[in-house]
Amino acid sequence: MSEQSTIDINKSGYFHRSRPEMFKYIPEGAVRILEVGCNDGAFCATLKRTDREIWGLEMNIEAAQKAIEICNYVLTGDFNEVYEQLPKNHFDCVIFNDVLEHIYSPWETIQKVKPLLTEKGVIVSSIPNFRYIANIFTEIIWHGEFRYKPEGGILDDTHIRFFTPKSIQRMYQEQGYEVLINEGINPSKSWKEKLFISLTFGILKDARYKQIATVAKPVLT
Repeated sequence: MSEQSTIDINKSGYFHRSRPEMFKYIPEGAVRILEVGCNDGAFCATLKRTDREIWGLEMNIEAAQKAIEICNYVLTGDFNEVYEQLPKNHFDCVIFNDVLEHIYSPWETIQKVKPLLTEKGVIVSSIPNFRYIANIFTEIIWHGEFRYKPEGGILDDTHIRFFTPKSIQRMYQEQGYEVLINEGINPSKSWKEKLFISLTFGILKDARYKQIATVAKPVLT
């Protein structure tokens, strides 16, 4: 069985995820960039510059064919399946936008990224936040449920692993990374949820955010 789960391309929004909120986490000086799970190349398109070499890796053939129009190089398949085709000590930045939660052993995946990185290379990831207020309060506390959903979100039925901001940071650190940034993105817009969080005196401050953006670099030994 492939390590990475199969993602249903018929789900609404699978294609053209430009993720503008993640753009600021890509180092300005990154020249050779790989996005794992690049989809149709929408995010890669935002990174294109004349001095950059953009690589995409995508499991879905239909999406990969669209990404070819944008990226300099596109590999089709599971990360582990095509790993040996990826050049070592080559990338200044490897991106996982909402991908690691779909993998059985994401800690092994980020460990395997290390040989791909240059000396200044970093991993950038976006991972759903299990502590998101709508997930905790509405699903877990109010409904008392942990029901997977086909339409996406924190409890998407293709998610294999679940993370909080602390467990994301711990995963990277345990795999020998220094975490440079680990912060929430896409905050709740509900005034009721923001009010409830404010009443917890900071205990649930990270529950405002639907996803966590992380930038990490290997610790030099």
